[in-house]
Amino acid sequence: MQKHLFLTGPAGCGKSEAIRKTLGSALAGAGGIITDNERDGGALLRCSLLPAAAAGGVEGFEALPYLNLTGTPPRHDNEVFRSEGVRLLREAAWYPFAVLDAVGGFELLIPQFREALAELLNAPTPLVGVLLCRKEAESMCRRLGLSDRVEQNIGQLWKALRADPDTVIADLSGLHRKKSLRLLAQWAEEYAR
Repeated sequence: MQKHLFLTGPAGCGKSEAIRKTLGSALAGAGGIITDNERDGGALLRCSLLPAAAAGGVEGFEALPYLNLTGTPPRHDNEVFRSEGVRLLREAAWYPFAVLDAVGGFELLIPQFREALAELLNAPTPLVGVLLCRKEAESMCRRLGLSDRVEQNIGQLWKALRADPDTVIADLSGLHRKKSLRLLAQWAEEYAR
């Protein structure tokens, strides 16, 4: 099994939930990042960044808000990724495995974040993550009024991950769901004991 597994698919298809359910308490020993999404029904309101271990029940972390969609215009805080995001990615290389939930959006505007992500992808650390659906990530960037450079960075990330022999991108939607969940279980059995 490849050491990197990314789940992708449309918003709300259960990517984060599948990772959290499959890894369970093993998440307490993970490096990396998770996103805490606040929703009203199905509508996304706010997003905050936390260390991956927070999803495994480790307490004491402060959620760092980076996106607020409740106002007009929506607000985003790149500094969360430039500081804490970079630190968490760099530290993740020292854990038995890493979780990246999620990558592939406007955080790719930050050169330091892209560099730390590339370093982690080249480290021997196995990782599982959520790769934002390219179409939805690009739509969100347009909604936030971000430059075309973000869309270029998203495309470059997808291209690099597809070309990497250590990486599998599994679509969690439609006909591919069962196969993707089996890959996730296999990855967890091999790397997240």
